[in-house]
Amino acid sequence: MNAFFSIIIPTLNEEQYLPKLLSDLVKQQKKNFEVIVVDGKSDDKTAEKVKNFSNRLPISFFQVDKRNVSYQRNFGAKKGNGQYFVFLDADTRVPQDFTFALQHACASRGFKLILPSIQWDDTSQKAKIMISIVKSVIRASQYYGRPLATGGNFAIEREVFEELKGFNEDVFISEDHDLVRRAYDAGVKAKIAKNVKVTISMRRGKLEGDMSLSYKYVIAFLMYTMTPTDKALKAKLFDYEMGGHHYDEDTIALLKKTKSKKRLEQLKHLLQLSSVMIALRYFSRM
Repeated sequence: MNAFFSIIIPTLNEEQYLPKLLSDLVKQQKKNFEVIVVDGKSDDKTAEKVKNFSNRLPISFFQVDKRNVSYQRNFGAKKGNGQYFVFLDADTRVPQDFTFALQHACASRGFKLILPSIQWDDTSQKAKIMISIVKSVIRASQYYGRPLATGGNFAIEREVFEELKGFNEDVFISEDHDLVRRAYDAGVKAKIAKNVKVTISMRRGKLEGDMSLSYKYVIAFLMYTMTPTDKALKAKLFDYEMGGHHYDEDTIALLKKTKSKKRLEQLKHLLQLSSVMIALRYFSRM
């Protein structure tokens, strides 16, 4: 009997974070899924960590030569047997009722593209305010033709995913938003399921600093929302690397010393770019 969900996790050097997510999946109340880990030939012990769960989960492990999150997700989808594909980042955490609540959203409510309710692993007051803003923007975006995803964590009906031909492997960033937008254009509107919850790691913010990371996200957001095609998403405007090996404590401490000097320069650049993008969008409508 095929699983209802194929949970697909792309990895690269995720020995620290992946076991936590797999442990969450072991504890699921509803065992209605298979797990597919697609690894970009990690240099660490990711493969060994996955092997440790082979007796506790219906898990398959594949290694591919191409280190590209969209390629790895598409590869996993081709191997999956589920009616729905569930894409999770390796540093994500899920509660025990995740697959139970998700199946209810799919089977009982008929949702074809489901965005979970997100929270961050940073519980500071500043983070709570920011996540509230982010969630409001994501909700509002579903109504104006350029819908946003909740990062790389969402579920989509197999047939819809195949009709869309999966993720665009040429996109540098915002490949998740790109897929949700193409689904919208095809008549499939994403639904935010409040009872389906995921916790997203803020490790990249700790590594790069809040200002630096916000700078990148705002640029990506502007390019995504204000350009008529996906060409801008293919341009590598800044570094945005995949891989858990970037997030050990020594690396984070070292980079924090060098990031502060760049923040004012990035803020200035961001304000200039925002003004240009808004002007271009305005004049394109005239």
